[in-house]
Amino acid sequence: MLGTQYAIIGTGVGVSKENGIASPEEGSLEARLTALGGAAALLPTYNGKRLPTTEIAALSTRTGSTKNTTYFPLSAESFTDFDYLAFFHETDYARGGWPLPDTQAH
Repeated sequence: MLGTQYAIIGTGVGVSKENGIASPEEGSLEARLTALGGAAALLPTYNGKRLPTTEIAALSTRTGSTKNTTYFPLSAESFTDFDYLAFFHETDYARGGWPLPDTQAH
């Protein structure tokens, strides 16, 4: 729709206590990305074409956030939904954001 000069980037996070996002369950995409180490990673998805289809199909979807309803976990479809995946090992709640249930704004 927008042409090749644009990219759609999906984001994921390993852990965010303030957002109610616990460690990812084994077998999820977030667990595999967390195992890479490092604070963050930007990965091309190649529209899922350069990746083993059996491994992608076997990925489970992790549990979502217990506090932030705007957070959606990554899934096997993330490889075809996005051009890149930006993954952050851990993140806090952004200052100035709407207060989440049972939390106070910083």
